[in-house]
Amino acid sequence: MLFALPDAIYGFDLLIKAPNLGIASIAANTDEAEVKVADLALVKDAVGYVKNTVRCHRPDIVGFSCMTFQYPTAVRLAKVVKEVDRSIKVVFGGYHPTLTYQEPQPDCIDFIVRGEGEETFHELILALKGKMRIEDVKGLSFRCDGGDFVHNEARPLLNLDTLKIPARDARLLKGFHVCGRPLDVVETSRGCTLGCRYCCIQSMYGRSFRTYKIDRVIDDIYDAVRHGAKSILFVDDNINLDNKRFRRICEAIIEHGLNNIHYCIQASVYGLSEPGIVQIMAKAGFKVVFLGIESMIHTNLSFLSPRKSNLYTSDTTFKVVNELREQGIIILGGFVLGNPEDSEAEFWHHLEQARRLKVDLPIFFISTPYPGTELREELRKLGLITNADDYSRYTCFEANIKTKNLSPEDIDELEWRLYHEWYRTFGWFLWNNLKKHYPMYTIKTILKTYPKHLLNTLGLGAKFKPYSVVKR
Repeated sequence: MLFALPDAIYGFDLLIKAPNLGIASIAANTDEAEVKVADLALVKDAVGYVKNTVRCHRPDIVGFSCMTFQYPTAVRLAKVVKEVDRSIKVVFGGYHPTLTYQEPQPDCIDFIVRGEGEETFHELILALKGKMRIEDVKGLSFRCDGGDFVHNEARPLLNLDTLKIPARDARLLKGFHVCGRPLDVVETSRGCTLGCRYCCIQSMYGRSFRTYKIDRVIDDIYDAVRHGAKSILFVDDNINLDNKRFRRICEAIIEHGLNNIHYCIQASVYGLSEPGIVQIMAKAGFKVVFLGIESMIHTNLSFLSPRKSNLYTSDTTFKVVNELREQGIIILGGFVLGNPEDSEAEFWHHLEQARRLKVDLPIFFISTPYPGTELREELRKLGLITNADDYSRYTCFEANIKTKNLSPEDIDELEWRLYHEWYRTFGWFLWNNLKKHYPMYTIKTILKTYPKHLLNTLGLGAKFKPYSVVKR
């Protein structure tokens, strides 16, 4: 039984509920056992659901895939599993366990699958069945009799051609969507070579970029559609790192008549700056782009991503955003604030830039020192990390750092003020493309959230951020 964690970010949770691709892929590539998966973001009471599901299915192994801010919840749920049956083996995997496997681990964890999980999890089952030695399972950390963890050698990166299409039939829960439209996820590549300082991808895969064959991508889309998807979220780390290949994917989608599906991606400004790429995306059915703008201040962009700062300027950002807007594509504009030299002025500058760009939704991330990233080391050397250990706050929307000019409290206050100012009036609604593609869902979401913004405007109630942790 493999679980994806329930903790989500409120603002994203309103618009999109996406299944975890990793656990479905592990289920498809493990033929030595029956595997079921459950995305706990779809349940209201995660503790009750895990307890009841474990009692019902009586699994030998329970796995949890978690990101950093979800790790405390994963530990809590692992303890629930052990309370039901101490003999159940608990496995942790995903980004956070991979990056922190050498840290002390709570007693409820028996195994850690580091990096890509398909082959490691498969071989773990073989080892538990006595078909191979546990010490020979590459990419695995396991608790020995003395209670300490033993860390086997790392597993080389997988050949993606060997992986089967994710086992969507293994899911116990259904109801994924983007703005109310049925959603599934597809992966066309893994890894990125840009080496941004804030990103943990390189700690998972190194600076590598591996791709699935385009025929396999199309087969995966067909499979998602057969399972009811009308929208696809491509979860690649950097799908248009190779724009020639990305263009071929768009052309293949059109050729196969799959451009009636709504597609969503995350992309960098540089990746969309090639002439004609936005236009073919629109023809292929792409409706939403999370655009990693990061910073409109060149020195800050240089700090966050030295390579990107040499590839494009703020003028490129305006050009790309204008092209996306002309094609009616929804833009979620991601900005990273709280960089070492930031003062209050840099925060307000990015609000003004978001307005000038006319992004559909701005997302003001706070620079976060995730384990295993260059950013953590840089900020540690500068003495700017204020919370190194409480991972529940590592959401990108809570300050775990200070700058040379601002305290963590200043940063939290400023982020709230940016959102409050953005939503204080309905000016943003005039140019917003969300209402074009998802009119009823947009109205419903506004009616659900605006009372809180109104209370903020009147100075009543607790301060409300559009993006905050939802715990279940």
